[in-house]
Amino acid sequence: MTIVTTSRKPLPEVRTLSRDLAFAIGGEYVTRGKAGMGDLFSLDDRVLIVSRSGPLFIIQIFSNEELVGEIAIRSFTVTERPGAIARGLFVSNRSVFETLKDHVNVVFAAEVLPGNRIVFDGTQRKRYTLEVAS
Repeated sequence: MTIVTTSRKPLPEVRTLSRDLAFAIGGEYVTRGKAGMGDLFSLDDRVLIVSRSGPLFIIQIFSNEELVGEIAIRSFTVTERPGAIARGLFVSNRSVFETLKDHVNVVFAAEVLPGNRIVFDGTQRKRYTLEVAS
């Protein structure tokens, strides 16, 4: 099971995004606190860390203690999800798909998603649309 966590002192929006991302991929959200990277890797060999750096949100993907990818998110919106929940991530950017495909449940959906986006369903009927930075 993939672990999803945040930077050590996250903004509330980063924490909420992380929790719902964990829900969408069937992972486990772990409150970071003072936990170091070794503590996180002792829980699972796949770890996603969500943080904010200036105007961007950053999702770092670690596998077997190595950084294997990083996705910069320009912005995101949260809307009410219509209908049934869809599990996993739906991406329209080929390089983002290639970065994620070996680590989380992801579907390449360029034919139905415009632009450079990641879409997933969170808890409480929330649907996230993340705008990937170019």
